[in-house]
Amino acid sequence: MKIILSFLLFSSILLAIEKAAEKATDKTLSIKRGVVKKTANGESVLISKIVGTAADQVVTSREVQIVNLLEKGLISDKNLNLVSPEDTRFNVEVGQVLLEIVVQTESNLFEFDQINDQDFKASVETINKNLGQSKEWKNLQVSNPELERFLKRKLVAKRFIKVKSDSMKGFITDSEAKDYFDKNRLKFGQVPFAQFKENIKTFLSQQQLEERLKAWFEITKKKYKVKNYANES
Repeated sequence: MKIILSFLLFSSILLAIEKAAEKATDKTLSIKRGVVKKTANGESVLISKIVGTAADQVVTSREVQIVNLLEKGLISDKNLNLVSPEDTRFNVEVGQVLLEIVVQTESNLFEFDQINDQDFKASVETINKNLGQSKEWKNLQVSNPELERFLKRKLVAKRFIKVKSDSMKGFITDSEAKDYFDKNRLKFGQVPFAQFKENIKTFLSQQQLEERLKAWFEITKKKYKVKNYANES
C-alpha cells in the first residue's frame, strides 16, 4: 500500500530559476497568491505562487517542488525532473505537502519523539548523495534552514503516520473472511475457502486500515483548515 503522503511554510521572497532573469536587474513584487519578478525590460515573470494553506502556514509552488525532490532523493528516484504547476500531478504533490504539515502539527500535540540528530544527518547525507549533482535541485537554491525544516517535517510525518497506522490495524475474523469469499464466489472459482482464507484476511485488513487512515486524514485536514488552491485551477 502506498499512503499518499503523499501534507507549508515559507518566509523569504523567492529567487527566479530562469537564467536570464537571474542576470537581469530586477524588482521583486508580491501579488495575490504569487510572487513575480519584473525584469529590466519591464516583463513580469512568475517565479512562485501560493498553492495552499494549512495550520496557518502558506505553501508555495517552489516549496512543493523542493519537497517533491526531497522525497525522490530519499528513495533514490532517478527521475529528478521538477514537477510543473501545469502538470496534472501537481495537485497531488500539493496535497502531499499539506498532509505533511498537518500531520507534523498534529504530532506536536502528543508526546511524540522528534527525529534525532543521527537519523536526520543520515537523511541529509542521502539527499546530498542523490541530489547533489542535480541541476534542478541547484536551481531551486534551497537554503540550509529550508532543507532542515522541510526534511524534518517530512521525516516526522512519515513516522507519525506509521505510528497511527499501527494503532489502527484491526483484526479480521474467519467469519468476515468467509462472508467476503461467499459474496465474491465467482472470483475464486472452485478453489475452497481454506486456500484463500489468509489472503482474504490480509486484503480486508489492509482495506480497513486504508479506510481508517483516509477518515483520519480528512478529519485532520478539516481541523487545520487545509486549502489546496491547485484544486481550483
